[in-house]
Amino acid sequence: MSVEDQAYKYAVKNAFLHAGKADVGAVVGKLKALNPETEMKALALAAKKAVETANALPQNELEADYKKFEAEGYELKPKEKEEGLAALEWAETGKVFTRFAPNPNGPIHLGSSRAAVLSHEYARKYGGRFILRFDDTDPKVKKPMDNAEEVFREDLGWLGCKIDQVFFASDRLPIYESYMEKLLKMGHAYACTCPVEEWRALVRKEKACQCRELSPEKQLERFYNMRSHKLKEGEAVLRIKTSLSHKDPSIRDWWIAKIVDKPVHPRVSETQHLWPSYNFASAIDDHELGTTLIIRGQEHAQNETKQMFLYNYFGWEYPHALYTGRVMLEGAVLSTSKIKEGILKGDYIGWSDPRLGTIAALRRRGFHPGAIRRVIISIGTKPNDTTITWDQLAAENRELIKGEAEKIKVLEDPFKLIVESAPAKKFHSEFGDVTLNEGLQGFFVEKSAVEKSAGTILRLREAYNVRIKKVSELQAIGEYAGEEKMEPIVPWISEGVEIQVILPTAKKITKIADTRIMSKNVGERVYLDRIGYCIIDKKEEGKATVWFTHR
Repeated sequence: MSVEDQAYKYAVKNAFLHAGKADVGAVVGKLKALNPETEMKALALAAKKAVETANALPQNELEADYKKFEAEGYELKPKEKEEGLAALEWAETGKVFTRFAPNPNGPIHLGSSRAAVLSHEYARKYGGRFILRFDDTDPKVKKPMDNAEEVFREDLGWLGCKIDQVFFASDRLPIYESYMEKLLKMGHAYACTCPVEEWRALVRKEKACQCRELSPEKQLERFYNMRSHKLKEGEAVLRIKTSLSHKDPSIRDWWIAKIVDKPVHPRVSETQHLWPSYNFASAIDDHELGTTLIIRGQEHAQNETKQMFLYNYFGWEYPHALYTGRVMLEGAVLSTSKIKEGILKGDYIGWSDPRLGTIAALRRRGFHPGAIRRVIISIGTKPNDTTITWDQLAAENRELIKGEAEKIKVLEDPFKLIVESAPAKKFHSEFGDVTLNEGLQGFFVEKSAVEKSAGTILRLREAYNVRIKKVSELQAIGEYAGEEKMEPIVPWISEGVEIQVILPTAKKITKIADTRIMSKNVGERVYLDRIGYCIIDKKEEGKATVWFTHR
């Protein structure tokens, strides 16, 4: 039953039970219970229309509908949540071709990874194809990275997104130019030499500029002059003809190509001066590469409206499109421009700085790629904005790395403790197998645990009790005091190594850890006692650096 049908059914019930005056709020409440994932705005609109209809019914019709619905049964159940991604009604096996089309002016972050993961998942769900297409046609403002393919392949590969084909828009400039030429010959585009502000003033009034009405021959002449750089930057813009009365002024005759005098691009010669707009190049490639499903953010919803003019002129069928809300990561920076600025200023150590929401940062912090995929898939293609919390990521991560990370003892401020008359002891602890010597046995404990403890008894965690006899500046001396469990319980290690822990704030703290940590490889996870999950980032002679993941 559709939301509209549900709304009418419960509006009739509410109206019948309240003397012909149904309440919108009551109907909305029922609809929300039945459709928890539907936007409130849509539910409120359906409820309002249904209540107006029900309240306008003559009493006999209202009663008849009420009795009919009552006979059918009023108790509807919410739809069971579909596991994984929602099915695509139009999809056929082998015919879902998706693409991830980033501007490679910076690596992937959690927000942009949503389109990548969902596109890949849908392609695999239906046995289709997943394309990585670099939208690298801005050689001036958002200049592409030199090593884009290497960086994106690493990030996408880590996320589990297997790429079927890779394309660079910058390699396809001749293709775009051929379509520009076709549009001009068909009379559907024009080369505009009007000053931009004059052109805008006319378009706001829904009027055409003089360039729009020139013959295709004259338009082509201008186009060739743009391409050969006889016309310079700002002197001409190529535009597609749309509706000048369109309610959205940005749709009216949107630009499809412009001149760049001094392009800076890692893949294209500086003699290339004609550059397509994102909307033009993307639309051409979606057709040329056979895309059947586009997943893009709500902020790009007008792209479809713009590109439909192009598709209609060429008689093409537009791909299916799903529009998603923005994804933010609690407290993390995702903006590529802000990250770049911060790196240049020295505020961040690079794209993997722990304060950032880049995939590189999440990987370096020790998150499992499956945790990110799970969170993204659980959000799906919802149109509303979503903020992912660190608790969400941590919960998924714990599930995936459970039992993988060895527990390692860590001390804050180590201090030497010598125990006299100690018994030999072997046991298995939560930190592994332990062997303690008979006679004199040395330990490291935290200074705060023993510095004022002379004459008292404390228990070495999982070992035995020790009576503190003497405390000096350099060490404490104690003696064995039995096995009976008592407090305070003091953590200890027999041999230690210095470690540096990088926190999510980028703050560095120094600890002493059990030397077992040095047997671990870079990239291996550990669980530091009283700290949490961490990943080995670097090892040097007698020292290790770890990045904190989560508790």
